[in-house]
Amino acid sequence: MTNHRPLPDEIYMRRRVGALVVLLLVVALVIWGLTAWARAGSDGSGSGGGSGAGGASATATVTSTEPAPVTSPTVSVSGESTASETAGASEGAEPSEGAADSSGASASGEPTPSEGVVAKGSCELSDLVITAWTKQPSYGAGETPELVMTVKNPTDTDCVIDVGDDQLRFEVYSMGSNERVWADTDCYPSVETGVQKFPAGEERGFDARWSKKGSAPGQCANRQPVGPGAYYLHAVIIDNASDPAPFNLT
Repeated sequence: MTNHRPLPDEIYMRRRVGALVVLLLVVALVIWGLTAWARAGSDGSGSGGGSGAGGASATATVTSTEPAPVTSPTVSVSGESTASETAGASEGAEPSEGAADSSGASASGEPTPSEGVVAKGSCELSDLVITAWTKQPSYGAGETPELVMTVKNPTDTDCVIDVGDDQLRFEVYSMGSNERVWADTDCYPSVETGVQKFPAGEERGFDARWSKKGSAPGQCANRQPVGPGAYYLHAVIIDNASDPAPFNLT
């Protein structure tokens, strides 16, 4: 009968550690295998779905197109701010002086964007933004000054104004003396009279030509040319006037 002596504690400890390491390796291999199998399954289903309608919808893009703004036709008015609507017609002895109302568009004929509209719920004469300018900064001999008025309604409400018979007008002043030397309504009817509508968020434009002759209300005979110098233009509706627009006659 053989007597087995117990092994040292170190041997038992090494065996336990070795068994634990083997167990951990087996667990790790099992987890890795399950993970790889799950990944392969998900890749297969994903590639199949991408070729169907779902994949197409994920890459589809939607575009929209803004409609082009519509510009109202220009109504030409001839004579020195006369009320006639006959294009190219003349009145009086000065056919070079004329005016035009380009309703619904700026004086340059470009569409007016409805941007920066003020949510006010009402509109009055004082709300209208009136701007005056000349198409050239200086006019020489033989050139006729081209004057422009733009009237913008910045509110969200149509502005309905009774401009009367001569309350929408162009006025020219001498820069040195601030004396008014001409107005288009001195000798001719205004380009627009009576009740006028300025649509919400839009701009109306008016043009005029000046023969460089002076005038005063009711003093239309023997009008004399004004001399070279610095002048400025006001565009006015009743008592709402634009800032001065300077220009020169040479």
